[in-house]
Amino acid sequence: MISQLRNFFIIAGEISGDIHGALLMDAMKKVDPTCHFTGIGGSEMEGVGFSSLVPLEKMSVMGFVEVLKHLRFFKSVEQKVMETIGAENPEHIILIDYPGFNLRLAEKVKQKFNIPITYYISPQIWAWKEKRIDIIKRCVDQMLVIFPFEKSWYAERGIEVEWVGHPYLEEWNATPKSELKTQLGLDPDRLLLTLFPGSRKQELDRHLTVCFGAAKKIQADISELQIVLGLAPNVDIESMQIPENIHVERAHPRRALEAADAAIIASGTSTLEATIYGTPMVIIYKMNPISWWISKRLVKTRFAGMPNLIANRIIVPEFLQSDATPKAISTQIIRMINPGLARDNTLQNLHNVREALDNGNASSKAATLILGRST
Repeated sequence: MISQLRNFFIIAGEISGDIHGALLMDAMKKVDPTCHFTGIGGSEMEGVGFSSLVPLEKMSVMGFVEVLKHLRFFKSVEQKVMETIGAENPEHIILIDYPGFNLRLAEKVKQKFNIPITYYISPQIWAWKEKRIDIIKRCVDQMLVIFPFEKSWYAERGIEVEWVGHPYLEEWNATPKSELKTQLGLDPDRLLLTLFPGSRKQELDRHLTVCFGAAKKIQADISELQIVLGLAPNVDIESMQIPENIHVERAHPRRALEAADAAIIASGTSTLEATIYGTPMVIIYKMNPISWWISKRLVKTRFAGMPNLIANRIIVPEFLQSDATPKAISTQIIRMINPGLARDNTLQNLHNVREALDNGNASSKAATLILGRST
């Protein structure tokens, strides 16, 4: 006799959420094989048995101006999601980060349906838009966070929260960088610089030229340097003018980040991946000038990069907006990629942050908590 399926509706609106969502889905299925998922996600979640209502790449829009340009699209997605929830009546809804869309949806779901909502991977409301905590208090039944400081932050504001650790630790097995370079078809004995400019079109448009310019300066100083550009598989590279000396890695971009002796990374979750991998980095970010002006007035944190936020001090350089120049970036990369005190200090600081992120069972813990709340 076939057991009745347990339906869950899950939303991940960007690549990092897709990775976390896939790990969570897999963990939930191991606890209960009857778990079935509908919602929005990408290739990682599809690999665990999932069909997304809309392509993930269309959801990956960042910045005030950029979101306004795509407002009609997001409204149509929201309507499609609500219709699907109404038709399928899932026993539980799981929202993964992506607050602009997910928190608005949580309000609508609570108004129309009596379905419990879990928020897995907190919106960064501790950095900006703290008023969103009112929506969480009203609409979210279970909050699962991945950073230790988030548990105390929410608890101080009267919200029940569970810290599960960070899911990126689950896939990390400390493979030597020389072995990873070999797996990528690179020379294991030569230094490797990995460029990670982001996955959104507007990020690539603003970061690629800066990354290429910095890489050229670094290679002028380190002639034997290998350079890899890590890109998500869905990124269209046909219109990009990529220098011939730069290898494009699309099949295993995260492996290229782990193999790197240093990296130039767009601010975001990839900076935390690099921290776990022990990859010294320079963090960059450039956005629409209007979006930058607005964010400067709203963001409360002192730092942009996750490793610096967790350490509560600068442990890797950040160059944002007009400060993100090839000269500034290349100077810092050269300091960190060559053997010496600067590199040793950076590696130790990254190690300390990684140690603070728990033991690598985040998805299993989250799965147990969600299924426990559903029954």
